[in-house]
Amino acid sequence: MFAVVKNNRRCVFERVEEDERIETYFKRFIAECELKNLSPHTIKYYERALKPFFEFLRHKSINNASELSKDVIDDYIVFMKKTRHNITTINTYLRGLRAFLNFLIKQEILEESIKLHLFKDEDKIKETYTEEDIKKLIKKPDLKRCSFAEYRNWVLVQYLLETGNRLRTVINIKVEDVDVDNGIVKITHSKNRTQYFSPISKTMCKILRDYIHIWGLKDSDYLFPTQTGTKMTVNGIQKAVRRYNEKRGVRLSSIHAFRHTFAKNYITSGGNPLKLKQLLGHRTLEVTNKYVRLYSEDLKKDFEEHSIIEKFYASKNRIRRV
Repeated sequence: MFAVVKNNRRCVFERVEEDERIETYFKRFIAECELKNLSPHTIKYYERALKPFFEFLRHKSINNASELSKDVIDDYIVFMKKTRHNITTINTYLRGLRAFLNFLIKQEILEESIKLHLFKDEDKIKETYTEEDIKKLIKKPDLKRCSFAEYRNWVLVQYLLETGNRLRTVINIKVEDVDVDNGIVKITHSKNRTQYFSPISKTMCKILRDYIHIWGLKDSDYLFPTQTGTKMTVNGIQKAVRRYNEKRGVRLSSIHAFRHTFAKNYITSGGNPLKLKQLLGHRTLEVTNKYVRLYSEDLKKDFEEHSIIEKFYASKNRIRRV
């Protein structure tokens, strides 16, 4: 394998050892991800996130891992800012690149000083379902007339509001994972490949118990299957929820909005961020704390009614007036 090396006005060909090529290290990086048992979804993310970086390097005729430097990384970041104006999108790509660079640092290919920092992005309020939306979504259908799909979707949207589980988690839940006697659901498929438990309320337990009994679902069945009993796809469940919401007169149809709604409700009702981290299946508090920051305004509502200082001074003012 040869790489073009520019030397003043002329180009010469210099042999690049196969073991030193960037693509070779990328294959090793992916192999390490698989050894860590990262999900296929995460590995595909790294492949997508690093694709623009590798295209940039090819344009610069950079083939060897040892050619990577802080200047090269900085040039790439400038290039990203010029071609992709959305900071959130840029950070999504840079997170993947950061993981790869950290791998190269551990392999002692790069200096530890070549650390990549993300852009400071403004936290944006995430759209959630309103109380009016929720009332429409959880209104029980007529069981004598509704189809299996409508009943399943009715249970599904309530489960999403109840747990805040990710979509890929939900489609993999089986009936045997649901313990309605103790009010917990065992999560076996998570983004971080770690198993954990989602608690569910007594009301949700009853809804699930009735749903499982009415449709005769067996322990080995998926909790939210297709009408033929097979596992639902991501696209299939998104379409099902969209149709269900539209039929109920709810404009918002995002499945991830159920997760945001769950988090917002938990925080604004006084929930503990550490517990929320566990409930959402986050590996660190970084993402969880975003919810705390985003919904701090909601926490301020009616705060004066509960403020010790406000009550103290209001009491003193009343005494003075008397």
